[in-house]
Amino acid sequence: MTYPINRYNRYITRSAALAICLAPALVFAQQQGGTAVSGQQSADGADPSAVVIVTGVTKSTTKKNATFSINTLTAEEIQRLAPMSTADMLANFPGIYSEGGSAGEASNNITVRGLPVTGGYRFAPQLIDGLPAYEEPEAPFMNNDIFIRDDLMTESVELVKGGPGGILYSNGLGATVNHVTRTGGDHLAGGYKIEYADYGFIRQDAFVSGPLSPNLTGAVGGFYRRSDGVRDTGYTADRGGQVRGNLVYTSNDRKTTARVDALVINDRTAFYQNLPISVPRFLNSGTPANPTKINQDTIEPLGIDFAHGTTASPYNRKFNMIGEYGTRTIDQADGIHPDFKMFTLSGSHELQDGWKLSAGLRHTTGSNGFNAVFTGNDTATSTNFLNARYQNDVISPAHGAALACNLNNAKLIGFFNVPGSQACGAFANISREDFIKRYAKATGVAGRYLNDGSAVPASTNLNFMIPFVADVDASSTSLDLKTQKSFELKGSHDLTLGVYKSRYSYKPNFQQALLVSDVANQSRPVDLIAVDAQGNQVGPSLTQGGAILPGWGGFVSDIRGDGNAAYLLDHWETMGKKLKIDAGVRWQNLKADGVRRDRNVITDLTPSNVIVGSTQDTTADNEVSLPGAPQTLNKTYHGFGWSLGGNYSFSKAFAVYGLASDSFRLPSLEDINNLTTATTTVVNGKTVEVSAVEHIRQYEMGLRYLTRGFGASVAAFYNKFSPRSAVNIYKDIQSSQCTSAGGVTQINSCPDVAQLYKRGIQNVGAEVELSWRPAAVDGLELKGNVVVQNPKVKGASYTTTQEDKDAQGVITGYHYVQVSEDGRRPRRLPKVMFNFMPSYDLKPLTDIPVSLYAQYQYYGSRFSEASDNNVTLFPSYHIINAGAQYQITERLSAHLHVANLTNQLSFTEGDPLFNDLLSPDGSRNRGVARPLFGRTLRFSLTYMF
Repeated sequence: MTYPINRYNRYITRSAALAICLAPALVFAQQQGGTAVSGQQSADGADPSAVVIVTGVTKSTTKKNATFSINTLTAEEIQRLAPMSTADMLANFPGIYSEGGSAGEASNNITVRGLPVTGGYRFAPQLIDGLPAYEEPEAPFMNNDIFIRDDLMTESVELVKGGPGGILYSNGLGATVNHVTRTGGDHLAGGYKIEYADYGFIRQDAFVSGPLSPNLTGAVGGFYRRSDGVRDTGYTADRGGQVRGNLVYTSNDRKTTARVDALVINDRTAFYQNLPISVPRFLNSGTPANPTKINQDTIEPLGIDFAHGTTASPYNRKFNMIGEYGTRTIDQADGIHPDFKMFTLSGSHELQDGWKLSAGLRHTTGSNGFNAVFTGNDTATSTNFLNARYQNDVISPAHGAALACNLNNAKLIGFFNVPGSQACGAFANISREDFIKRYAKATGVAGRYLNDGSAVPASTNLNFMIPFVADVDASSTSLDLKTQKSFELKGSHDLTLGVYKSRYSYKPNFQQALLVSDVANQSRPVDLIAVDAQGNQVGPSLTQGGAILPGWGGFVSDIRGDGNAAYLLDHWETMGKKLKIDAGVRWQNLKADGVRRDRNVITDLTPSNVIVGSTQDTTADNEVSLPGAPQTLNKTYHGFGWSLGGNYSFSKAFAVYGLASDSFRLPSLEDINNLTTATTTVVNGKTVEVSAVEHIRQYEMGLRYLTRGFGASVAAFYNKFSPRSAVNIYKDIQSSQCTSAGGVTQINSCPDVAQLYKRGIQNVGAEVELSWRPAAVDGLELKGNVVVQNPKVKGASYTTTQEDKDAQGVITGYHYVQVSEDGRRPRRLPKVMFNFMPSYDLKPLTDIPVSLYAQYQYYGSRFSEASDNNVTLFPSYHIINAGAQYQITERLSAHLHVANLTNQLSFTEGDPLFNDLLSPDGSRNRGVARPLFGRTLRFSLTYMF
C-alpha cells in the first residue's frame, strides 16, 4: 500500500510535539541516572508465587493464594503479544474464545467457558481500575470493548472467572476483566513508542508519571493511531486515539488516599464482516447426526481475497440513506466511532479499630457510531442476479399492483402499459404470463457501475450489501461504597459490606439499507434500471446511488436503567494463614424503562416535483421505513447470588483451591431493547410467570505450583447455565374441548398449553497453564495453556403439533412431535483451545540482548448454529505468530512482530450452508464466513526511562 508523503509529515509533526513534551522528563531521568529494565529481565527476576492481584479481592492477595480462577497479563507480556484488539489480547487467557478478533480493532465477540455466544461481552464486563467502563456490557451497536484501548498507560490486565467476580461487580456471570492503569511512583518514569505495520499503520504511544509533591503523584499518557486497515479498504480505515491520566494523593500516615482519573477517547476503526465463500457441492442438508463438514483445503473465495480483502472500497465508502430526517450521506470510514469522556473519583480512609472506608465514582458520557456493511448471501453472475431482479423487483410487484387495481403504483405504470380505460377489469385475475405478454414495456434489468456508468459484464458476480448504521448516545454513572472491618475470630477476618448504585441511559438510532454491488476486491456499487428489448431505460430506476432500499428497517430507542446492589464478602485466613476462605453474597435490582419505535411504517418519499413512473423517478424511495408507534417497557428485576471459595497452601510454592458459586445476570440492554421481557404471557386467560434473570452454577477445583523455574495451574470446572425462561405454546389436541368436523380435529378449537423451558448449557472442562524455564538452557522459557471442554445444550425440550396429511395433501388429523436440542454443542464453541508460547533470550549464551519468541494458537471445530436444520461444522484452525525483541540500550528497545506467520486461511464464524444455494457457476455451494486476517508485519521502537 502507498503511504502519502503529507501523511508522513503530519506524523513527523506529531512525533516532534510528543518529543518536546517529553524532553524535560528525559533530561531529568538522565540526570538521576535511572536504569531502565527490559520486560524480559523483569519477568525473569519475578517470583510467580508473589504476584499480587487487585481484582476479585478486598485484601492484597497473591495469585497463588487466590480462592478462585485468576489469570493475569503484565504490561511487558502485552507488549510482546502485540494484540491488535482487546479481544485479540483476551484470547491469551485460558477459557476465553475471542473468534480471532477478526472484526477489527473493536466490536468483536468473546465467550467464556462455554457460555452462549450472544454477541459482544454479555458475560465478560470490562472494568477499568475496578469500575465498569460502562455499566451494561451488552448494548447493541456499542460493544463493551469500544471503551477499552490498552496502551503504555496499562499496567496489567486481570481476569476473574466466576466466584467473587459475581459478588463484587455487576454482571460478573462468566468473567470479569480489569484493565489496571499505571499511576505515578516515587521516581519520574515515562516512555515513548512508535509502531509501524505493513498495512499503512502508524501508532504513537507515550506516558509520563512520577511525583508532583511529597504526597501527590501523577500519570498521563495515551496514543494516536492511523491506518489504512488490515484489510485493503482503499481509504484510511482507522484513525484516532485516547488521552488519560490520574492524580493520586496519599497522606503522610498512608491511611488516606484520594484519586482522580480522566479518560478521553475519540477513535474510528473499520468493522470487517463475512465474505462470500464457496465449498464443494453437497446434495443433502446437514443434520445433527451428519453435519455438513467444511474442509479447509477446499474453501474458495468468491471474488474477494480472504487474507486482506474486504467488501469496503473507495467506490462504496460513501452512500446516501433516506429517512424521517430527509437524506444523509454515510461515510464507511467513520466505522466504529466511540467518542466518550470518562471521569472517576476514588479514595479510601483507614479508621481506628480495623475499620476502613472506600469509595469509587465513575461517570461515562458520549456517543458511539456504528457504520458497517454486512455481506448478503446472494452472490450470482450478473445475468442471473439481474434476471432475479426482473422477476422479483419488476414483474412481481407490478403484477400484484395490477391485480389489486393499484393504478398509481410506480412499477406498474413505469414498466408496463396500463390500458387507458377499464384497466382494473383488464387486470382482474390475469395470470403472470399473460400480464407480461400483453402489457410489459420492460423486458429485463440492466446494471450500470455507479462510478462511470459502464455496463456490468455478464460474467461479473453481483451481490447485496447491507449497511448497518447506528448512532448511540449513552451515559453511565456507577457508585461503589464499601466499609471494611478487620478482626480476629479463629483467625483473621476482613469483612466487607458494600452498596452499589448505577444509572445509565442508552439512545440508539439504527437504520439499514440494501445496496447492489459487484463481488470483487475494490467492490463497486451498481445502479439498476429496467430496459426494453433495445436496451433503453424504461420507467424509473430501481436504485438510487446503488441502493435498492436506502432506508430499510431499524429502530429508534430510549432506554434508562436504575440499579441498586448490596454485597457482603468475608475473607478469612486461619490455620497459620495456610487456609484462606472467601464467602460472599450479592443482591441487585434493575429498574428498566424503555421506549422503542421500530422502523416499520413503509412510506413513499417520492419528491412532489417528480413524475411517478418516469425515467426521472426512482422506486428506491417508494418503500422507506420510518419509525412507528412506540412500544414501552417498565419493569424491575432482581437477582441474588453467592460464592464460597477456599485455598490451602501446602508450601510457599504449592496450593490447592476450590470454589462453588451461583451468579446471576439481570436483563441486558440487548434484552430490554428487544422487549423480550416486556410483555406478560397469557394463555387461556392465565398469566404465565417467566423468569427474566439468568444464572450460572459453577464448581471448580484446582492446584497451583509456582516457582521461578516452573509454574503450573490446573483447574477442573463444571458450569450449569440457566438462561431466561422461554415459553412454548402448543395446542392440546387430546382435550375434550376440541371439536371435530368430518372426523378431523379442528385445531383452533383446542386449548393452548403453555410449556416453560430453558435452553441452558452444561459444561465440564479443564484448564491447564504451564511455564518452564529449564536450568540447563539459560534464557529459554516455555509457556502455554490448554482448555478442554464439552459444552452441551440442556433443557431445550418442548412439544409441537404437526399435521397428518393424505396423498392428496388433505389434513386428516394431528399428532404431537417432541423437539429436543439436548446434547447438542452450542454454536461457535470449540471443544479444544491450545496456546503455546516459547521464547529464548540470547543474552545469557551470546551476550546479544535479543529475545526470540513464537506463539501457536489452536481452536477446534465449531458449529455455525445449534439448530436441527442445515447443520454446518466449521473447521479447526491455528495461528502462528513470531517475533524478536532487541534491547538496543538500557532504555531503547526494538520489536518485530509477525502475526499469522504462515498466512493461515480459515474462518472464525460463518452462516450455515444450504444445499440449494449454489455458487455463480452452479458447480459448488455458496455461503458467507468471516476469515482470519492474513499475515502482517509490525515494527516498533520503545524508549523507557
